[in-house]
Amino acid sequence: MENFDDKTSDVWCKTDKKPSNEPLLGTTGLNIVIDSPESVVEVLSSSISDNLILLLTEQSTTVYYSQNAEKWEVSPKTLKWSSITPEEMRKFLRLIILMGQVRKENIRDYWSTDPTISTPIFPHTMSRNRFYSIWQAWHFSDNRQQTQDPGRLLKMWPVYEYFVQKFRSVYNPKQELSLDEAMIPWWGCLKFRTYNPRKIAKYGVLVRMVCEAVSGYICNMEIYSAEGKKLEDTVL
Repeated sequence: MENFDDKTSDVWCKTDKKPSNEPLLGTTGLNIVIDSPESVVEVLSSSISDNLILLLTEQSTTVYYSQNAEKWEVSPKTLKWSSITPEEMRKFLRLIILMGQVRKENIRDYWSTDPTISTPIFPHTMSRNRFYSIWQAWHFSDNRQQTQDPGRLLKMWPVYEYFVQKFRSVYNPKQELSLDEAMIPWWGCLKFRTYNPRKIAKYGVLVRMVCEAVSGYICNMEIYSAEGKKLEDTVL
């Protein structure tokens, strides 16, 4: 390929020259101290802290259940309700994550005593009835108290805002950043579910992100909610 002057050429070349950027002001790297970086639990705890667990516990027990208890049908087999503890919420979340790894046809099968399909860790961690009662009350935000208008993200706004603030505060990225999009697979009923035939997961929730180019660390993100916001506004 012929050589062209960089100032006048609009033709692609085989190699890209690294742009000459101004020196980065400030420091990069972790803003927290992790005593055991090889420990998955400790690294995960830096993002999913006790504050998030307390938020989920309070919204589910104190707020949502108390507002809707009279509307729920209580059968004779239903256990008497008791307030959710933070430790129970942790166990509940662990089981949900594990369900993504151990796939079954029906949620009841996770507590099945049939030796051909049984998964003992589920009944050993939490009873099926208790899991159902927490699942029914599991909620992220108080529908009656919203300080701003998050639009279609109303139901999950406190959790979304929590993670965005965590991503910003835990780590300072290097100078080279990139814009990226990710698809969270979802086939259920959702107004802002998107479809992309070129993706492996064709249906899902579209997330636009600012990432560190080297590591891929998510510095900031915005969930596309199909409310008329232009892509240029999201980028800026």
